[in-house]
Amino acid sequence: MPTYLENPIYETLEEALSSSYRVDSLRKLGKMVCNELPSRKADVIAAICRSMLGPKVKSHFDNLSKMERAAVQEAAFSYGGRLDATKFMAKYEQAPPRCRSLGWGSDGDLVDLFLVNGCVPADLRKLLLIFLQKPQEDRLKYSNSLPETILLDIDGKTEKRNLVVRNTASAALNNLETVLRLVDAGKIKVGAKSGRPTAAGQKNLACLLQDGDWYGEEESLEDVGFIQAFAWPVLLQGAGLAKVDGAALKLTDKGKKALNGKLPHVMKEAWSRWKANKFMDEFSRVDKIKGQKASRGRALIAAHTRRPVLYEGLLLCAPGKWLKVNEWIRSMVSAGLEFEVARYAWKLYVGDAQYRHLDDYGEGMVKLRYILSFLFEYAATLGIIDVAYIHPDGALSDAHKLWGWGMDGSSFLSRYDGLKYIRINPLGAFAMGMADDYETGPAEIRSVLTVLPNHDVVVTDAPSLSPGDRLFLEKTCQKKTSSLWTLTATTLLEAAQNGTGIEETRAFLEARSTQPIPETVITLLNDAKRRSTGLAYAGSAHLIACKDAMIQKLVASDTKLQKLCLPAGEKHLVVMPGKESQFLAALTRLGYIVPQLREQI
Repeated sequence: MPTYLENPIYETLEEALSSSYRVDSLRKLGKMVCNELPSRKADVIAAICRSMLGPKVKSHFDNLSKMERAAVQEAAFSYGGRLDATKFMAKYEQAPPRCRSLGWGSDGDLVDLFLVNGCVPADLRKLLLIFLQKPQEDRLKYSNSLPETILLDIDGKTEKRNLVVRNTASAALNNLETVLRLVDAGKIKVGAKSGRPTAAGQKNLACLLQDGDWYGEEESLEDVGFIQAFAWPVLLQGAGLAKVDGAALKLTDKGKKALNGKLPHVMKEAWSRWKANKFMDEFSRVDKIKGQKASRGRALIAAHTRRPVLYEGLLLCAPGKWLKVNEWIRSMVSAGLEFEVARYAWKLYVGDAQYRHLDDYGEGMVKLRYILSFLFEYAATLGIIDVAYIHPDGALSDAHKLWGWGMDGSSFLSRYDGLKYIRINPLGAFAMGMADDYETGPAEIRSVLTVLPNHDVVVTDAPSLSPGDRLFLEKTCQKKTSSLWTLTATTLLEAAQNGTGIEETRAFLEARSTQPIPETVITLLNDAKRRSTGLAYAGSAHLIACKDAMIQKLVASDTKLQKLCLPAGEKHLVVMPGKESQFLAALTRLGYIVPQLREQI
């Protein structure tokens, strides 16, 4: 209880009344709690304090309206006795009582004696905390079921829009493997400086994603733009799984390990690392809002300072339950999980800079688009949340306010405007630490190919062959037709040279073949494994040229030097890696020197 009394704005009710209200207002308020009032201000205050700080305080509290009692209760249990109007409005979904200094001619309300300028004085709080119960925690209002359609009011006409529901976890795990294999094959093209996927790269990737991008390919390309196909290459970089190598992405060591790791655990780490990454600001994808990179000072606050608030906000949600996006935002505000997107909102605009800037409508419009981008493009793409959405065209009415600002002809402010519902799924619960493991159920054996004794690999179930499987076949086999591939010693060794080991290839074939691997193929794999491990890199060495064969023989036969170098041809010596200094010392004792080698070590 003492923590509630720290740093009050007003130590006493007397101080609060004296500094905040005029005498005429005090008399009107005093009549609500006192039978008789003196004329002097100090005496009126004293009379009010005797009534408010005495045995009648509970009856005075009971005379307040329901919302007034809630406001006093919230303030009494808050730090310093302050009523947070924003949190109150989010929790109770209505504005708190007036709670401000009274002006001339105002009658005032009884609550103005409990809340002075929105604060409960410390001496009054001590009495209130004797009988008041702590306010109940705010509760999220979940949706028992999802509607099939969403009704929109567009230009005064009611339009019915079908709600699309996507369960993301399974598809996200498959897409993660596909994108990792695409990167491994050098097939994800990005900007050399920005690291963002090219338009052609996004289009190609969208065709390979399980279930496709959120919107249809043609519709996405011409209207909304790709979402998942943009996010995956960016997410891999933000999670440290890939990096830019020229005009394409290249797997990092972490990314190579991820290909052979447990994908749910890879996804969990990727989600964790995305929170603090500085690679990209999700809001930059709300490209209809201009001025984000203002020349005089950055207009936006760094994204890595905003994400922790959203991560904590998702922890408020119970896994497996749908809720409206607006309800989730309301719950965050009620819980005090606030953040800012724009440092200088007046620098942000739509259409053309000559039109009014977004600060005319405050931070809300900007903050909402950032939240929607974070949820739809990144959390949903990673399979953390399931989503239910409609086309963004006219999905949010606040965009209508921008018509006439240079937005005429555009029906939505961001491609994420259609997101309506979210749900924490089992993968998301695991990634956020709500569950100890991700239960996928018994592993499904995908019998999609047959390995023949002649080393051919026949695709027997083409529709079930995932993009990741096809990429693996491209890397380890020679393609004959779309459904026929051949294993060769050359393709196996080239794959091993590029990081795909022979054991990984064997495990891939065994997991997907309709029958056991033939002995002839096992022999081929074993021979390729023997050849791939027969040589090992021992390090770089230095080549020394001798003037004639006699000097070479003299050095190579020396009892000390023969352990530090090897003869190469008739007039050369190779110094063993790491033995350069010892070689030079022994060579000097023999009566010879190599000044150029000294300069190299």
